Amino acid sequence: MALSFRDYLDSKAALDERSLNGAVRTAFLGSLRDRERLDCLDLGTGSGASLARLFDAEAGASMAITAVDRDPALVELAFKRTAVLLRARGFEVAIPEDGRLHAQRGGRRIKLECRVADLVGFDPPGYAGRFDAVIAHQLMDLLPVAVMAERIAGWLRPGGVFYATLNYDGGTALFPGYRDAALEGRILAAYDESMERRRVHGHPSGGAHSGRRLYDALLRVGLEPVAYGASDWSLSPIRRAYRDRDRLCLAALLEMIRDQAAASGAVADPALDGWYRHRLGELESGTLGLIVHQLDLLVEKPLAPPA
Repeated sequence: MALSFRDYLDSKAALDERSLNGAVRTAFLGSLRDRERLDCLDLGTGSGASLARLFDAEAGASMAITAVDRDPALVELAFKRTAVLLRARGFEVAIPEDGRLHAQRGGRRIKLECRVADLVGFDPPGYAGRFDAVIAHQLMDLLPVAVMAERIAGWLRPGGVFYATLNYDGGTALFPGYRDAALEGRILAAYDESMERRRVHGHPSGGAHSGRRLYDALLRVGLEPVAYGASDWSLSPIRRAYRDRDRLCLAALLEMIRDQAAASGAVADPALDGWYRHRLGELESGTLGLIVHQLDLLVEKPLAPPA
């Protein structure tokens, strides 16, 4: 990818924010209100965008947040950005020798601990029944959903919630239609198939239908559905102009789709190159659009085991 992964995350930050399902987000924030203290776990924290959303649960609650990612550079970036954000919101921020971030504004305290770990093998002692909220943003297609659902259910305390956002669910469409619809169909099928073939420590990942697979896996481990809904990406131009940093994000996605189709061998190189050049031309002219189907999910651990 021409963009670094960090730059790709930044390029889609505004797109992610406007794509979140409003009803599911409102239900999530409502579930955190009226609590004096929250213990939260952010899985796959990336550059820290999900941490900022946690602070939108403005109700005066103090928070202890554990943020986990396998990339040390991203963990460091998330830590620094959170410090900047909290200072901008009027918190006094300190980073003592324990390496954790401590912030205070009036009687409200926030503690942030960042950890570098492979999430598939991440199951530290002392996490059972600990968390009021576990969050994961655009992550579960990369992880084995059955394994993670069981683990998350164990980490939540009764009444705790799991909020999983932008879970890919098997739908990428480009506009306008390509002159050879069958060819583009094979290209997009190869893109989805690359996710379906993904294995993580011997387990299948959430893959191209991670949204519905995750939903079913969460119910199988006894978590109760609270809210769910579409959180589709729409990278569509308005009068040939792209919003925010959508142009960069769209260019990166086109490159990913092309690379996966090339690796699959399902499409001849000349045809694939012609398709890619054509779509890049539409991107440059401000006529290319892309819509990606995704799901947001919110589930809750019952206060008492089912009878």
